[in-house]
Amino acid sequence: MSPQGLTDHRTNQDRARLALVRLALALIFPLIALPAVAGAGSSEDLTELSLEELMTIEVTSVAKKGQAVAQTASAIFVITQEDIRRSGANSIPEALRMAPGLHVARIDSQKWAITSRGFNGRFADDLLVLIDGRTVYSPLVAGTFWEVQDFPLEDIDRIEIIRGPGGTLWGANAVNGAIHIITKKARETQGALITVGGGTEERAFTTLRYGGKVGTSLSYRLYGKGFQRDRTAGAEGSHDDWQMGRTGGRLDWDAGSHDAITIQGDYYHGQAGQQTSFPTMTAPSFSTSAVEDVRMSGGNFLGRWKHTVNQQQDFTLQFYFDRTRRDELSFKELRNTVDVDLQHHFPLPLGQDIVWGIGYRVSGDHLRNSESLSFDPSERKLRTFSAFLQDEIKLFQEKVRLTIGGKYLKNTFTGGLIQPNVRLLYNPTTDQAVWAAVTQANRIPSRFERDGRQTISGTSTDLIERQGNPATRSENLWGYELGYRAQLSKDLSLDAAAFYNHYKHSSGDQEISDTVEQVHSTVTTHTYGGELAGEWRLLDWWRLRPAFSYLQIRKSAPEGVETETGEEPVHQLSLRSLMNLTDTLEVDTTFRFIDRLSGLGVSNYQNVDIRLGWRPTSHLEVSIVGHNLLEKQHAEFKPEFIQTAASQIQRGVFAKVTWRF
Repeated sequence: MSPQGLTDHRTNQDRARLALVRLALALIFPLIALPAVAGAGSSEDLTELSLEELMTIEVTSVAKKGQAVAQTASAIFVITQEDIRRSGANSIPEALRMAPGLHVARIDSQKWAITSRGFNGRFADDLLVLIDGRTVYSPLVAGTFWEVQDFPLEDIDRIEIIRGPGGTLWGANAVNGAIHIITKKARETQGALITVGGGTEERAFTTLRYGGKVGTSLSYRLYGKGFQRDRTAGAEGSHDDWQMGRTGGRLDWDAGSHDAITIQGDYYHGQAGQQTSFPTMTAPSFSTSAVEDVRMSGGNFLGRWKHTVNQQQDFTLQFYFDRTRRDELSFKELRNTVDVDLQHHFPLPLGQDIVWGIGYRVSGDHLRNSESLSFDPSERKLRTFSAFLQDEIKLFQEKVRLTIGGKYLKNTFTGGLIQPNVRLLYNPTTDQAVWAAVTQANRIPSRFERDGRQTISGTSTDLIERQGNPATRSENLWGYELGYRAQLSKDLSLDAAAFYNHYKHSSGDQEISDTVEQVHSTVTTHTYGGELAGEWRLLDWWRLRPAFSYLQIRKSAPEGVETETGEEPVHQLSLRSLMNLTDTLEVDTTFRFIDRLSGLGVSNYQNVDIRLGWRPTSHLEVSIVGHNLLEKQHAEFKPEFIQTAASQIQRGVFAKVTWRF
């Protein structure tokens, strides 16, 4: 063999050995991580995106204008498209598990409980959720129907998660946090994309997308998506298998050098099985259950015009219409929402940067009542007018940024509300930031809290009726936050936040008689805790992302008022490992530990997700994903409000092929 051939042979052997070493590390990584915890009870490749570049990702959810992550005085975390791709997530809630400080719990095959800094539930009422500036928070139950917030994950540019009241400029209900899902522009999704896959729990799924251009200034994309998911495990049979189809598109038009127009929309239709308990007068249980298929459909249309005067000044006008329909045995809802929003961003002398805006929303519903759940009146229009103003002032050679502002809201239920906001950011060096904030936020009562009536089975031989209360007030929060963000070295970054929250007028159930309870906004709550997240590049092909959160909640209520507690974990811990074994082979592992939910009787659990990805070309990707690999099945949450069967989340494996051309 020639010297050159011998050299090539040894080089190939070295590459093979290196790949084997990396594969071994990938396989043993979960085993290394487990004992330590168990004892305690954009589309760029990550290897090419430096930590410095990650800190300069532009976000818009804190100040309603573009800011680098490193210069935001808020507990913000960004999930990029690359994060989503490498997580193995097949839905938006699964992707949100990556965010520190969020409690993401799966109730059954379709339903999720997601919140930040406490008060979790299927309809977590202190978390505001938006998609491209469109609110998907439901005023009926003061929460989000996560099962219908779904579209191709490949179309997401980033998800901005604000923990705490840092997103109050977007409106009421961003008390404990805000999640803003931002999709890619049409010009970033050109060509065709086909995704197909299936497995044990994710039975079958597919996405078809095509993007094109008309001339040089107009870009568009169209998509279709469908899936079928298996039922979870349950003692009585959960019957929660489901399927859904969705289609939509987006058009972006650069109408001249100063104007940009966006038009987008979606339509979905699906059905989901569930077993629901209903009260009866039949002893001894005074309840019965029925298996049903919940039918859900809806669509939305959004238009946005942005006029840019120069690099420092712009106007944005946005309009959207949203229609949802839901039909289940407990209730039937048809809701139409219209929203108009105008925003102006401009500078002032002496280092000031102003953002102001006004908005108006009308959300009208038509409800079908049942014996177990009813609303009076059965039809109502909720109107909200809002206006905000925020001034960011740069001081001391721009090392200090003081932000002062607030939002005014006037709504149908509680009249006028004011949400002041003061934030301070200090950059001692270009690689460090210390920030503090004081914020007042409000949550508008839900339709149920004001107009609802629910009959449930009691613990004895009686039925209990829960009634809404027309006197229910808006929940009020004063939040105090402190944070530190640093690029400690080119391979190590740290993000820490601590908070203390004081709530007034939270809701509880006042006992009116032995069989009647009524909503009363008389509960006072104190919460405190913190979140810690970091990133460490061990090698140029291996990154670790640890995260930890701690939460304590203290509630006090007048005598006779009951309030729910123990629906959130005290501790959460996660560790993500991202490895590029070769130029084409990726192994990504996520370990997470979730503390017990004492109020629901859910034990703590730990689990591991693993993704093996192969990208032989820039057009083709094949991946195999395993979820919840440490246990055959486990509980993460329990149903509340609408009493459906409790479920066990099962181990699952699926394969996925993505082809771009």
